[in-house]
Amino acid sequence: MSTCTLEVPGRAPIQFELDPTLSVLDSASKAGWELPHSCRRGNCESCRVQVLEGEVSPAASDGTALLCVSRACGDLRIAADRAEPVNTSQRKTVQAKLYRLRMAAPDVAVIDLRLPAGVKAPFKAGQYLQLHLPGAEPRSFSMSNAPKSADSVQLQVRVLPGSLFGEKVLPTLQPGDPVTVELPFGDFYLREGPAPVILVAGGTGFAPMQSILEDALIKQRDRSFTLYWGARKADGLYALEQVRKWQQKFSNFQFFGVLSNDDSDCSMRQGMVHEAVLADHPNLSQHQVYVCGAPVLVNAARQAFVQRCQLPAGHFYADSFAAANAPCALGPAPIPSVTATV
Repeated sequence: MSTCTLEVPGRAPIQFELDPTLSVLDSASKAGWELPHSCRRGNCESCRVQVLEGEVSPAASDGTALLCVSRACGDLRIAADRAEPVNTSQRKTVQAKLYRLRMAAPDVAVIDLRLPAGVKAPFKAGQYLQLHLPGAEPRSFSMSNAPKSADSVQLQVRVLPGSLFGEKVLPTLQPGDPVTVELPFGDFYLREGPAPVILVAGGTGFAPMQSILEDALIKQRDRSFTLYWGARKADGLYALEQVRKWQQKFSNFQFFGVLSNDDSDCSMRQGMVHEAVLADHPNLSQHQVYVCGAPVLVNAARQAFVQRCQLPAGHFYADSFAAANAPCALGPAPIPSVTATV
């Protein structure tokens, strides 16, 4: 079996076996290593690495590879911004029950699920779960509640016309109905350290930010947290009441709402949400940045923050939303990371 040697700044080279039936990303995960990734469809760029030796398929002309859709053609040596150990044995598949469903906005559903009595499913704030539907590919959703309530989970789901979950499944769910979920997944969670934290959310990308902030604002009162939340129109900022509570309670928290297609609310800034960050923080060299939203937001933010604001690439963490039926950029992938539209 072929071997991958992984070069990561600040640590000794990591070696793991490459399963020829899996992507390089999944081979790493199988070996217990979490590499930066998000959409798992080759669209968000989060898993792009430099190929130092060896070949992958499909090949890229610039000497890089998207690990989520690439398989090794023999031994590999690659360079990544970071790699962290992951314990996949902690994942659980359980049959939860619908506790409550409400609409937070005309196109945003908030879903509360309860796990079976006595069952705990620990997760890190910001991670996601997979919801299993009969006869369909699993849908992945960020958990918006803090990990302290490990016997329940909350999802914030954008519902679009024509979607399988939104039009065919969601309207049929009643309190008490069973829902099969598997969790936790993902490397989108808050890292330790004193660095100021900037969180950038687009639309329902607010969900994991709520989980992170609910957990961190209480535990890390000496650390600075700034949330930029963008939407097209004002009703897209569907949890402002919660945000206002954080503002009143925590002196280490700041918030900026940004609207791209609505100037009716003078308390909100206008334009693209990542551009608001650029205006306020021309130098991000001492920060950690967390971005969650559509691939176009994640890609634009990564490029701007790293190239123009001196943000270390290893301090950019992203979760990219992709529609369940979005095509893979370079070929088939097993499961999307986080589904924003259902």
